Amino acid sequence: MQKLFIKLAFFAAVTLLAGAAFAAPPVVLTVTPAVVSNTYPGVITLGITGLTNTEKVIVEKWVDYNSNGAIDPGEWLMDSFKIADQGAMIIGGITNVSVPYDSDSTNGEIMTALTMPPGMPIENMVGHYVYRVVSPTGRFAPVSASFAITNSALNQSVSGTVYSNGVPVPYAAVVAQDLQANNPVGAAMADASGHYFLAVAPGEYGLIAAVQDCYMNQQAGTPVVLTNGLAATNDLFVTNGTVTISGNIYDAASSNGISGLLVQLQSGPFFAVTFTDTNGNYSAKVAPSFWKITPTKERLSRRAYLVSQNSLQVDATAGNVTGANVGVFKGDSLFYGRVTDNAGNPFANVQIDLDGSDNFNNQLYSAKGYSDTNGYFGVAAIGDLTNSWNCDITSGTGTALSNYVLNYFLGGTNAPGQTHLNNFVALPVIGQISGHVQDNLGNPVVGVALNADNGSQYHSLDGPTDDDGNYSLLVAAGSWNVQFITGGNENDNLSSQGLADITGPHVVSVPPTNVVLNLTVFPLGTPFITTPRRFSATQFGFFVQGVSNVTYTLQISTNLASTNWQSLTSFQLTNNPFMVTDPNATNSRRFYRIIKN
Repeated sequence: MQKLFIKLAFFAAVTLLAGAAFAAPPVVLTVTPAVVSNTYPGVITLGITGLTNTEKVIVEKWVDYNSNGAIDPGEWLMDSFKIADQGAMIIGGITNVSVPYDSDSTNGEIMTALTMPPGMPIENMVGHYVYRVVSPTGRFAPVSASFAITNSALNQSVSGTVYSNGVPVPYAAVVAQDLQANNPVGAAMADASGHYFLAVAPGEYGLIAAVQDCYMNQQAGTPVVLTNGLAATNDLFVTNGTVTISGNIYDAASSNGISGLLVQLQSGPFFAVTFTDTNGNYSAKVAPSFWKITPTKERLSRRAYLVSQNSLQVDATAGNVTGANVGVFKGDSLFYGRVTDNAGNPFANVQIDLDGSDNFNNQLYSAKGYSDTNGYFGVAAIGDLTNSWNCDITSGTGTALSNYVLNYFLGGTNAPGQTHLNNFVALPVIGQISGHVQDNLGNPVVGVALNADNGSQYHSLDGPTDDDGNYSLLVAAGSWNVQFITGGNENDNLSSQGLADITGPHVVSVPPTNVVLNLTVFPLGTPFITTPRRFSATQFGFFVQGVSNVTYTLQISTNLASTNWQSLTSFQLTNNPFMVTDPNATNSRRFYRIIKN
């Protein structure tokens, strides 16, 4: 009996020691650096230890309004993604670097680098945050670490208080929009008293306040002009919403909700934002009106999703709207490459634009990506074998690319798993094309984008028109085709403002190094006639230019002063320009006009 007792005791001791030796270490999250400025050009490195081999976790980023290091009710979930130990998103043998991946080869540990692109000011606004790691299986309790973004030590700033109905609003997000570049450049979180402070570079800015369950009239704000060393004051005013719009942002294939996603709501000049919760649900209180619901694509590239170019519109004029659900689309093909100058130096945080269009050049899908600190990028597309995809760099005003022109790549259809290598090489500019844009009534056209294409796979960055309708494009030497951005639902597209450039593109030669090109645009669908010619004694023809897929009617008269015009034919503008022939044109005088149906 004594020997048996000793054996049992020895076995129990070994068992206890073995259990202690193989107990899983605690999961620990570190954020490096823990504090950065709002102009920080580097990456935020997340370190996660204590995992099991190939374990998958969810990483969340929450705003921390009161800076207590905890996640409190009402605080926005501003980002969320899954990442696995030893994991990466591989498409066609290529790593999609936009999707966070484990760069640490040690089992049970994750190391991943997150960029801070300036094009996402609300997610990167001055304030306090909490990063949290969650186990999808519940293997460990959530762990968190604090993070903060401070103002840069700049000489000029804007500050003020955000009010609603005369009462300061705590914890509002205030965004500064560069009115010349038409880009957001920074944001700050107001404190518990509604006071905000934001340091930015000299320039002219429009300020937008975003508060949960409030909306802002963007036309009511007063622009701020910051000169070097100026400390400006600008109070902002929002309105409490009276009707609620709610819904879910979900994966169109799996129906799973997309968490931690910024959602914009817009009705004319009225603007509101909110974020989806851990299940992809969102809710916002707004004014009774028609509202457009748009999940922002800037952060979706981190999860390889694209958005539809056709925004959901809901009618909240009669009261609350539920079920305002929006599907997003998972990419399964990849555009990837690097952004450098012609000496091989990389450009970080460059915005990469991806669009998918149908056979009629209607843009159906859209995504954005950003280059990392070494200039590498990846943007997922849909391998549908149907739509034509274009991956390009267009926006760079106010960035390191401002004084360069970029090459571009011709689009094409994609198969699942297909990859496209697009290495962008920036060339320095030598001059500019500038001018004024007005409509046919002489009014300046504000906030539309133009670019210049040299026909040899290089183009300028997009140049938006300012408050007076003026634009400027920086170009290299050569012959350039100046044209407006059209065909999509972005606010800077000429077609989204109901206008068309019926005489473009416009050919300009450089040098001279400074060329002035003033442009007049017309209401969408306005046709005109070019290149008239006689083909025979009875046939006379010309080209009609207008808007593709719009139907027009050709009318004739033998007396220009007469009101009696006869319709000769109706046609759809399938090509632009479109050839039209009058088969009964004799030597007598005949006058022609085109009417949009």
